[in-house]
Amino acid sequence: MIDFRYHLVSLISVFLALAVGIVLGAGPLRENLGDQLAGQVEQLRTQQDELRTEADELASRNEQLGSFAAEIGPELVADTLAGQKVAVLTDDSSTGPVTDRIMALLEDAGVESTVRVELKSALWVPAQSQQRKDALDTIRSIAPNLLDGGLTDSEQLSQVIVALLAPSESGELTSELRTQVWQALAEQQLVTIEGELPSEVDGVLFASAAPEELVDSSEDEEVAAERAQSLLATQTALLTSLSEAGVPAVVSAATPLNDASTGILRTVRGDAGFDELSTTDRLQEADGPLLAVLALIEQARGGSGAYGTTADATDRLPAIPETAGVEDAAAEAGQNGDGTQVQGAASDGGGAE
Repeated sequence: MIDFRYHLVSLISVFLALAVGIVLGAGPLRENLGDQLAGQVEQLRTQQDELRTEADELASRNEQLGSFAAEIGPELVADTLAGQKVAVLTDDSSTGPVTDRIMALLEDAGVESTVRVELKSALWVPAQSQQRKDALDTIRSIAPNLLDGGLTDSEQLSQVIVALLAPSESGELTSELRTQVWQALAEQQLVTIEGELPSEVDGVLFASAAPEELVDSSEDEEVAAERAQSLLATQTALLTSLSEAGVPAVVSAATPLNDASTGILRTVRGDAGFDELSTTDRLQEADGPLLAVLALIEQARGGSGAYGTTADATDRLPAIPETAGVEDAAAEAGQNGDGTQVQGAASDGGGAE
């Protein structure tokens, strides 16, 4: 039978162990552990400072290269697409200033004719399905071969848009018929068209807005999710058709904060089925339009790639003769003769982070 003395000894042992722990923790063990933690914190702080400095340097170099490339852009692209017909597609009016610069560069490249087609939200917004249905009814009455009944309304219309731009192998899609179908799309406010519409094009450049520009903040979560899903399906159908059509094509997207993990670039760069297309990021930056046009030039010559400064880009610029030495020239342009940095040549913002 356990008596009182056993309990007393047990309690005394517990308190002695607690006292020894407190003494050791407040003395040598505390000092040693504290020194270790302080050292680790200081090491992490140093690494963070080094990474921040490196990121700032990379951002400055990218900004310098971007500004330099944009300045010499007209010379880089001069007469590289002479006599060709190009369509510039966009999915939001916010890309207007960017597409203006793209159109100017295409003119510098010697393009014979350009057309700008803005895809309106009625093409994918669930609440505007009647407009899509009416457009499909009209197209079915004049060019039923353009439609695929196994797809949604938005996906069918996306394929129609590509078919209107791509060469017609059978010859059934005449210039007059193309015009009638474009009119059907425009009448239902699914697209707006600027420029002379060619019968077919030699290249397509799809300029996509930043994801936040395509969101309606007044919608609740459920409606917003349905809208986003429909937008992605529409864009994917459009680019799938472009890839299958064999027309030289580039997908160029705005990537705020140098992030391509959202939006259409994530889909295209993450799917081997789109490898025939070229992609560029940083559309919103000074050199974004030039990067897109250079990628289209490479496409016209049979090449492809993923260009820009985001994590999933494979190269900064397309490897075509016109871009040879551009990065070296940009570095030299940002330095004095003694190798010191020209004041203001490199600045924060843009580029890799």
